[in-house]
Amino acid sequence: MTSQHAVVDASTAQDFIGQTVLVELHWDDEPESYWQCLHIVGMVVPMEGVYDHGYFLTFDMNRDAPYPNEVFFSDIRTIRVMRHRDRHSSGNVLGRIALPNSARSRAALPARRNSFTVPANGSTGAAHP
Repeated sequence: MTSQHAVVDASTAQDFIGQTVLVELHWDDEPESYWQCLHIVGMVVPMEGVYDHGYFLTFDMNRDAPYPNEVFFSDIRTIRVMRHRDRHSSGNVLGRIALPNSARSRAALPARRNSFTVPANGSTGAAHP
């Protein structure tokens, strides 16, 4: 339960209650991470001196279970909220993504293509010698 990749803590966890989420779970003794789609129905906050680990109470979307399971905050590497999709939606059913802290570069991404400043072919219209 002591993963270095925790992206959820007690202060941010309450925003996920009542949401359907896609989570990437990772345990230190497992070589690969594990993805699950879950309904978050509650949470247990850590209490110093009593129980130091917070977790969500969840139901798996693909299983009928009479009681919720625990998903510890420290095991969550990535969490994405599933948005409700209607017939006018763009097709994007994932909300914001919480990325783990990593040593990767924080360099800016390339300009967005197919906007009024950069057309779909990537040309800016400037002459190139």
